[in-house]
Amino acid sequence: MSKQLVKERVIKYLMEDLLVPQDMIDTDVALAEFEEGAEGVLDIVVNVKDDKDYYAPVMIVQCLDEDIALEGEVVQKQIDFLEDVDNMTMAGRLVLTNGDAMMYADWTGEEYDTEASLPTYDVMVEEFFKMEELANELEHDHKHEHDCGCGHGEGHDCGCGDDCGCKH
Repeated sequence: MSKQLVKERVIKYLMEDLLVPQDMIDTDVALAEFEEGAEGVLDIVVNVKDDKDYYAPVMIVQCLDEDIALEGEVVQKQIDFLEDVDNMTMAGRLVLTNGDAMMYADWTGEEYDTEASLPTYDVMVEEFFKMEELANELEHDHKHEHDCGCGHGEGHDCGCGDDCGCKH
């Protein structure tokens, strides 16, 4: 099975089994869209629309020809590439497949499990917005308005003195 047929099969799987809307699937996406000067192309990107109507990637899929076994140096090279991609896209969910076998990493980019079951699109969307909310809370709670970094502003009485321990 050629790489193109693998991609078509994966797209069908995404839509039919994971219930990803067709308009949330992009193919052949240049890495330069995520980081200026980056080289390479992503076979499949699954997106969600954030609260500002921007598309944000939640899954990256790289497809290999069916004749390429998911082992050895070839796979290590692809895993290294996908980890770099995750650092650029912040998708947090990476898949490498040859149409028969699949390697999957979730959030950390380090734990690959061929037995892992991929979440449905609704779960990906829910997790994306939970992570966005958490990031916004951390940003809000950690404003650095005075030297101690506790976020309470000048003239507060939190007892942190000049060393609240937040390292900022």
